[in-house]
This record gives sequence, structure tokens and C-alpha cells, in this order.
Amino acid sequence: MNKLRAAVLLALAGCAAAAPMAKAAPATEAQWIAAATEAVAYGRAQGLPIDLEVVDGNGLPGHTPVGLSSENGRCTLVVSASKNPTADKLSSMIAPDLLEPFLAGAAMHEVGHCHRRLHGFPHNEKLLPVVAWIAPLRDWFARRVRTEEAYADMTSVAWIARFHPERYTALVNEMLRVRTRFREPKHDTVALLERALAEGPQDANENLFALADERLNRYR
Repeated sequence: MNKLRAAVLLALAGCAAAAPMAKAAPATEAQWIAAATEAVAYGRAQGLPIDLEVVDGNGLPGHTPVGLSSENGRCTLVVSASKNPTADKLSSMIAPDLLEPFLAGAAMHEVGHCHRRLHGFPHNEKLLPVVAWIAPLRDWFARRVRTEEAYADMTSVAWIARFHPERYTALVNEMLRVRTRFREPKHDTVALLERALAEGPQDANENLFALADERLNRYR
């Protein structure tokens, strides 16, 4: 890798080391479902009332390939990777040898959201138009959404540290690269991911949510 190429990668990733150059073919729907199944199994083992649903992603441009809905004290992890261009675009960015754990980490991000929602934290990401013009309210709302995204990312980081410590640096670097590539204010967790990367893997003792809480409170 020449110096110019390495410099470009560093700028894109916003981190200390260049990301792997090899690219994966887009993940199959089966790979997304397997990742979500693993995450749901973990959530259920922790006592979360969480289910899995698979829907067709056709006609959903820009729609996340794995997302979360919640109602009546339950969560549903929704996989919509089939015919979803966002699923192909995202998964093809990831190094082939990291693809499956990365997808599982993305699904664990949603399980982190589930944990917060079931413990009383607000989660809607749309501000009512009647008040959306009020700048201080918009800023407060953006901070609230960003906090939930940060918590969910720290859940993924804790999961990586617990189950893939040998790939911690590489996987968190991939998270950083994706967050940098799709950076926008309400979902900007780059600074927290950089701190988690610098600190290295920490053992969650099976309680990923406690470690996510601890890191979120310490980093803010």
C-alpha cells in the first residue's frame, strides 16, 4: 500500500490505522438473518422480550437492512435485506473476513436500542412538524437521538469485546469507517467509537448493557 493510498484511507476512517482494503461481495439475505438470529438469541438470554421478523426490502431505498420496532413492552428485530440496495451498499464496504461478525454487531446495535426502550428511554426519531421549527427544541431532540445511537454503538462494541476480542480493533475500525462515510449529526458517534478503539476491548462479564451504560456515561 503506497503512502498516498494509506493517507486517503486514514482520512476516510478518521482513525489511527488504515482499514482493510479487501471488499466483500454484498451479504446475502441469509447472512443478515443469521446475524439477527444470533443477536435475538443473546437478547432473549438476557431476558428481553424480543422477536425476529423478515420482510422484503424491495422498494425501501435508504431503509436500514436491520432495524427495530417496539410495542406493548416487546421488541421486534426486523430484517429487510432482500432486494434492499442499502443492505448491498453497506455490506460491500466491509472486509470479507469481518463481514459476518460485523453484521452480528450491527444486529446487536438494535438489541441495545431494545434494552433502552424497554427501560423507559424515549426512542422516536421524528420531531413533530408543529414544533420542528424551534431551534433549541431541534438541538435538544438531536442530542437525545444521538445519545440513543451512542448507547447502541457501545452495545455493539461491548459485544465485539466479549465475543471477538481478537478482532476488536479491526471491527471497531469498520464501525468507525461506516459512521464516517454516512456521518450526519443525529447519528454521529465517531468520537465515542474513537475512544472505545483507543481503550481496547473490555470484558463485559456477559452484561453488555452495563458496559455500554458505563462507557456512555464516561465518554459524554
